[in-house]
Amino acid sequence: MMTGKQQHSFAKKLTDLRQTLHRIPELAYQENLTGDAVCNALDALGIPYTRGLAKTGIVGLITKGKGGPCIALRADMDALPIVEQNTFAHVSRHPGCMHACGHDGHMAMLLGAAELIDQTLDFNGSVCLIFQPAEEGQAGAKAMLEDGLLDRFAIQAIAGLHNWPALPAGTFATRPGALMASSNKFEIHLVGRGGHAAQPHCATDPIVACAQICLALQALVASEVNALESAVLTVTEMKAGQGFNVIPERASLRGTVRAFDYLTVDRLAAAIERLSRGIGQAFGCRATVDFQRSYPPLVNNAFMVDLAVQAARQVWGEQQVQPQAQATLAAEDFAFFSERVPSVFAFLGSARDQDESPLHSAHYDFNDAILLTGAAWYAEFVRTCFMALNSTTDQGVYAHVLD
Repeated sequence: MMTGKQQHSFAKKLTDLRQTLHRIPELAYQENLTGDAVCNALDALGIPYTRGLAKTGIVGLITKGKGGPCIALRADMDALPIVEQNTFAHVSRHPGCMHACGHDGHMAMLLGAAELIDQTLDFNGSVCLIFQPAEEGQAGAKAMLEDGLLDRFAIQAIAGLHNWPALPAGTFATRPGALMASSNKFEIHLVGRGGHAAQPHCATDPIVACAQICLALQALVASEVNALESAVLTVTEMKAGQGFNVIPERASLRGTVRAFDYLTVDRLAAAIERLSRGIGQAFGCRATVDFQRSYPPLVNNAFMVDLAVQAARQVWGEQQVQPQAQATLAAEDFAFFSERVPSVFAFLGSARDQDESPLHSAHYDFNDAILLTGAAWYAEFVRTCFMALNSTTDQGVYAHVLD
């Protein structure tokens, strides 16, 4: 247990670290200065690490006792291509790049947890500290797995956190089963016959077909998805032509599909293909569809959720913990870990007031007031998880934990 003075000093240390990281944001697979800062912090704690997984990923390793489980904690490292609009002292020094999703805070919390785990916990086993690159649409978690993460480290459980401005600071939220949706991309390309805008009868206008497809897509979720399930299909971009007096030969649109299960995604993908080809043909155009599955749904292991909630209640108390949180159709590449290892992902409320800037806003800044409790939860989860896994292993029912 820390004294009040010790807590204040530790929180100040984490704040300084977080703000240092905020000044040096880097995009996916370019997190070199960021990696240097993380490694310097691990060096100061005397924690060994492996660098270079998935190009810029880092894995610290805390080992105590003999044998025992290996538990992993994960933080993401990359920033976003956003021009920061803040004016405080720790504003981004890299023009056009910004920590607008709080990954600077996630790293600081994990480094704080590393210090607490290393210096205050006794256990038999290992703790992997995963600093993952390229979460923002570039599947860094998948890249780390493909680069042999689980071959090098026998991880048996993994936990992750994301700050959540939609919840008040001091709130912890998670749920068993699907917490976040899969992320999928589609592009529809239409080829017609270009011509003069004054003579549309001599051309085959792909813009008209594109517009009709865009409108028809809006009805697909209602017609193809069970009303008791959740899905989103959103068109985000349309392109066609460059002149006011020219009917272009080509037009295209693209967007995203989000859902919590693979069957729903398969059904919508087939419907997009069918609808696009049919409408394209009806307007005399050739339509082709490129549908890409990016991130799978993030599915929490029920046993790991129980442990996470137990740990959260120790840190925040009963009233601040939501064990049946509302799922979100946003996506997270932690989902690749959840496919391979019993896992839990949770949201840590970060809103200071009702006007809190949302994630991915040019005005966003991480709430440093939650750094200490975030680090404490990671450490408490590790303690709780070691107790549970050692107990289930002793009883010969570990297989049940992995269901």
